[in-house]
Amino acid sequence: MKKVLLATTALIAASAFAAPARAEMEVTVGGFTAFQAGFFDNDAANQTGRDFKSESQIVVHADGKADNGLEYGAKVTLMTSTSDSYNSLNNSIYLAGAWGRVVLGDELAAGRTLAVFAPTVGAGQINGSADDFITEDDRGHLLNDRGDATFLALDSIRDTNITYFTPKFAGFQAGVSYVPEIKWDNTTHGESVTFLNNDSTLQDALQFGLRYTGEFMGVGVKVSGQYNTADSTSTTLKDLNTWGVGTQLSYKGFTFGGGYDDQGKSLGLSTSSKIRSWNVGATYENGPWGVGISYLDTDFGTNGTGNLGNDGAGGKYTEVAFGATYKVAPGLTTSADVSFYNRDRAGAAVDTDGTVALIDVTAAF
Repeated sequence: MKKVLLATTALIAASAFAAPARAEMEVTVGGFTAFQAGFFDNDAANQTGRDFKSESQIVVHADGKADNGLEYGAKVTLMTSTSDSYNSLNNSIYLAGAWGRVVLGDELAAGRTLAVFAPTVGAGQINGSADDFITEDDRGHLLNDRGDATFLALDSIRDTNITYFTPKFAGFQAGVSYVPEIKWDNTTHGESVTFLNNDSTLQDALQFGLRYTGEFMGVGVKVSGQYNTADSTSTTLKDLNTWGVGTQLSYKGFTFGGGYDDQGKSLGLSTSSKIRSWNVGATYENGPWGVGISYLDTDFGTNGTGNLGNDGAGGKYTEVAFGATYKVAPGLTTSADVSFYNRDRAGAAVDTDGTVALIDVTAAF
């Protein structure tokens, strides 16, 4: 990442702010651009079987420290792909000190920030770009709108929130987030304000996270847990009550781990099935290259719902993915993934399966 100190001329141009408030803040600018070639086979009619896609982001950090020791700053992630409909992914302010860290704005909340699940490399395997080459009806996501690691416990994802993280103590760190209103159409963030109760899906969401990081006899250990709760605004749909756990062990370049998540009947009817998901994976990294394998199993029960399950048909989604990555030069990485998935729907609904192979070239700066 390139570091750029704010110049006096920039302060004059930004006259809305007093110069002393910004004079000692340091701005760090970075990001990436990625090109991907995907080759896929599925049960969809009239399929193409191959396509190219690109993705890019610019991340800006501003960091400062007051005379009294208070650390503060901001983060903005600009979505710069030519097809992006949102211009920013993250937009937050932080305050930190010996007492912990507070994050205000559009940022991953506590549970997802501290979550541990199957390790991946390169293009991400079960948590990667292969999903973009899977038809929408087959995707094994817990939400219709995809987010980050959507096999994690269902939560507020990136809705505008207030989050507090404790200091790390003996390897432990905890966090809690609060979101007043949530809608699954991704509009409860940024400048959006919700005025009517029936405009929301959930209210008063709380998200708790806990992680332990340590080392025993040369073996690295990570363990996490999260719990999320919120009140449904519907008279028929269940409240949000979800939880998840995960762990990773690492030794001499090898990492093995996985996670388990229980969505219960969150946002479903009283007759809905409970939804559960688990994942496991292993990676090996040595210098500039790495390889990985991961597996995902999501059980939607006998019936899905409008918000949980990608097509409301229930059943299961399973995926096994293999990946490799190589750092060609500083900031330049190439990766390859191969994923095999099955969508076994409940009852008389038609089962489908498919394969995705992709090549990724990423330039990070």
